Amino acid sequence: MKKVITYLLVICTFFACKEGQQKTNEEATQNKEEVLAKSKLNIPKKGKLRGLNGVQKNLVKDWIEFNTINESMKLVNTSTRFSIIEDLGQLAENIAAIEEKNLPQGLDVMQIRSRFLVLKTKALKLQDDAGDEGVTNDDIAKEIVEMNRVFHAVCNQIQQVTEQNIDPNEILGDLLNKDSIKVKKTPEVYKSSISEKPVLKPAGKDPKKTLQQ
Repeated sequence: MKKVITYLLVICTFFACKEGQQKTNEEATQNKEEVLAKSKLNIPKKGKLRGLNGVQKNLVKDWIEFNTINESMKLVNTSTRFSIIEDLGQLAENIAAIEEKNLPQGLDVMQIRSRFLVLKTKALKLQDDAGDEGVTNDDIAKEIVEMNRVFHAVCNQIQQVTEQNIDPNEILGDLLNKDSIKVKKTPEVYKSSISEKPVLKPAGKDPKKTLQQ
């Protein structure tokens, strides 16, 4: 009888522990979900980071520093309140690195460098704000949207500067040397539609001779 009672106690204890562990796991999962929900940054659809268009991709395909900054921007846009401080710090370092180097030929202009500087300034400001508990997630999301706009401006400026500096030979190639597009000017000869003839005076008597007679 004692063995039966002991056996029942063991079974009851086992199920009680199992139920308690399950409850603990559920509470932990719930807490984790709540924490993640509180740290999630909801960026408006219109303000999300856009991908590069075909022209821009071709212009920066061999520009390692720019592509590194682009990847950092993607991380910031998918970051959480917990990890964004580190991601923003990395972005600022990547921009600082590009400031110390010569940009690719034709792109080393003040318009592009100034926009990179604005992007770095906004990244450092947001890094400070993200560490302030008084700044809400919505406020941080708005700052990310502003950063996205600056990055898009960098991409557009790269494309505009390149298009403005295009050499006509790169577009027309050998066509510029073909006779088919050359126009030869020939002197124009103008002819009068009215033939000029000498004016003949009608034959008649000379008035002086008539008086003398």
